[in-house]
Amino acid sequence: MPAALRLTVDDNLAAEAEAIAMASVEPQHDVVRAALSVEIGLALRGRPCLSFSADQRVLLAETSLSCYPDLVVVCGSPEFAVPRPRSLTNPTALLEVLSPSTEIWDRNGKFAHTQRHDSLRVYVLVDPASLRIEWFTRGEAGRWEYQSVAGEGLCRIDALDAGE
Repeated sequence: MPAALRLTVDDNLAAEAEAIAMASVEPQHDVVRAALSVEIGLALRGRPCLSFSADQRVLLAETSLSCYPDLVVVCGSPEFAVPRPRSLTNPTALLEVLSPSTEIWDRNGKFAHTQRHDSLRVYVLVDPASLRIEWFTRGEAGRWEYQSVAGEGLCRIDALDAGE
């Protein structure tokens, strides 16, 4: 019988760091992510919300998914899993810039996890190739509503206007 492989939290974090170090994004993806970060930052001014970059791990406890969205918004006080890793546990919005290698996961797998997370109100997909922004907003009854805009249209996410 083969020996069981046991990994500690530190082993897992070291493996994750190595995987992240090997990962890279296309320049267009990074340019769009940076522009999105600036726009979200400006839109949140004066609101009790913070935005975090792709370096912030998010833990979706309902399904045990840990992920690194391109951009995360928290309205209210951010909460983190303790003691380690410092994973954000109460995201209000997750924003993803799509790429050919991540689109299926971002659109289907990750969204299936995120829509079950209580604090999440908005899930945004930005497609640089088609110049389309799609967003899902959790409505009053807990149902997810879909909206999209293409080209030069304006993406207004009312769920972030409330601030909490």
